[in-house]
Amino acid sequence: MSLKQLAAAVLSVGVLVPAALGQKQQYIQLQRDVALLHEQLRQTQEKHSERLAGLEALLRQNTEKQDRLLAGQAVIERGIDALDDALTEPLRVTSAKVDSLTEQFSSLRASIEEVGTLVERLSLDVQDIKTHLTTLPVPMEGVPGAVGEEGGVNTSEAIFEGGLSDYLRGNIENARGQFLDYLALYPTHSKADQAQFYLAETYYSSADYEEAIRQFDQVYKRHPLSNLAPDSIYKQGMSHVKLRNRDDAIKSYQLVLDRFPDSNAAPLARSELNSLKSSKPSPGR
Repeated sequence: MSLKQLAAAVLSVGVLVPAALGQKQQYIQLQRDVALLHEQLRQTQEKHSERLAGLEALLRQNTEKQDRLLAGQAVIERGIDALDDALTEPLRVTSAKVDSLTEQFSSLRASIEEVGTLVERLSLDVQDIKTHLTTLPVPMEGVPGAVGEEGGVNTSEAIFEGGLSDYLRGNIENARGQFLDYLALYPTHSKADQAQFYLAETYYSSADYEEAIRQFDQVYKRHPLSNLAPDSIYKQGMSHVKLRNRDDAIKSYQLVLDRFPDSNAAPLARSELNSLKSSKPSPGR
C-alpha cells in the first residue's frame, strides 16, 4: 500500500467513528422514550382498572337496590291484592243493600203518592157527602118509614132497590141519585159495595168513562173483600179501552188476574188482555 492509500484509509476511519457514536446515542434515547411510553401506558391501564372497578361496584350497588325495590314492589302488590279482596265483597254487599234501599224508597214514594191521591179523593167524597146531606129533607118523627128499620120499613133497602129498579129500567139519572143517597146515608151498610158498583155503572152507561173509572176504583179501594171488587177492576179496564188507554187497560186486566185469579171476572180479563197484547197499539198510545 502506498502512502497515499494509507492516508485515505485513515481519513475514512476518522469519519465513520463519529457517525457510529451518534447512532448509538440515538438508540439509547429511543430506548428511554420507549421505556417512558411503557410507564405511561402502565399508569393509564392502572387508572382505567381503578375506574372500571369503581363502575362495577356502583353497578352492583344499583343492582342490589333494584332487587330490593322489586321485592318491596311485590310485597306492596300482594298487600294491595289482599286489601282489594278484603274490600270487594263488603262493597258488593253494600252496593246490593243500596240498590235494595233505593227500590224500597221508590216503592214507598209511590205508595205515599197513592195514599195522597186516595186521601184527596176521600176528601172530595166527604165534601160531596156533606153537600148532599145538606140537601136531604129532615126525617119527620112518627112518620112510618121515615127513620129506617124502626118505623117498620127498611129505608136503606128501599133506596137501594129503588135505584136498582131504575137502573134496570134504563132510568140512569134517577138510579144515580138514589145510589148517591144510599152511599151518603148508609156508607157502611151491607149493600154499600153494590150501591157503589151500580153508581159506577150509571156513569159507564152514560159513556162518562173517566168518572166511571173513578167510581169503579172506589169499589175496590173501599171494599177490597167484596165479590164485586174483581168486577169493578175489570170494568175499569173496559172503561180504559173505551178511552183508548191501552196501557191502563192492560194494567187493570192484569190486576184482576194477579189479585183475583179464581174470580168470575178472571177469564174475561184474561181474554181481553190477550186480545190487547196481540193487537197493535194505536198511534200515540
